[in-house]
Amino acid sequence: MMSVDYSNGKSYTVDLLTLRIQLGQLAIYEAKINSDINRAKELYYLSSLAIIKALENSTGTFVLGGTASLPEFALPLCCDATTLYPLFARLTEEKSSAVAEQGSWASIMRCYQAALIRDWAEIERMIAILQKKFAKLKANAEVVYFIEFFQALLSNNTEAVEASLHTLLTPPLVIKQNSEWRKMSHEGEYMCHFGMPFAKLAWILGHEVEIHHPLIVSELLPVRPLENYHNPYPFLEPAESTWALLNK
Repeated sequence: MMSVDYSNGKSYTVDLLTLRIQLGQLAIYEAKINSDINRAKELYYLSSLAIIKALENSTGTFVLGGTASLPEFALPLCCDATTLYPLFARLTEEKSSAVAEQGSWASIMRCYQAALIRDWAEIERMIAILQKKFAKLKANAEVVYFIEFFQALLSNNTEAVEASLHTLLTPPLVIKQNSEWRKMSHEGEYMCHFGMPFAKLAWILGHEVEIHHPLIVSELLPVRPLENYHNPYPFLEPAESTWALLNK
């Protein structure tokens, strides 16, 4: 939450975590209903700024953990503002960092972040933690498929990456992945919870996978930045200390 003062003298309170979801919903609407990909990217850009501000203002809120958090975190990267990739890779908070080290959904999030900057050693480390934590899981357990996706990225084999994505997009897994998302919003009716952000990550890393699925917006997969990104909301502008993360 943050307070915003406007020139009219009034002060408003903005729930940044809600705002990022609402902007994401509008982006999906523009992409799926209006077929306006550029407008969707503009909205995803604002959603990405809302995530950054949420972390800047975090007071113990678990922003980067839990199953539902990954698409909310990763889908805004469909804006293709490539300067945000290394910044998103470095965003963190104390609680999520601690939980990631224990082997959890936050570990999957950490793998995603590491992949954005091609930190393969960190992905291998997180996979080892996950495999140790979930060693007794059945071969068809959901987390096993997520591990296999990142292992495919590590192999730098586009065919393996595409095969892993097709597995994540099988009906039973899509239904399971989207069930929690539907409880929060209608986004799960239009886009695959993990399939879309993982397919986008594949393209970001140079794997031009071909995915034909009703819950994948294929037009958003190629990395095609807009000529300009405009933020009309001063309260969403990242702090200088946030941009300074890129120099660490």
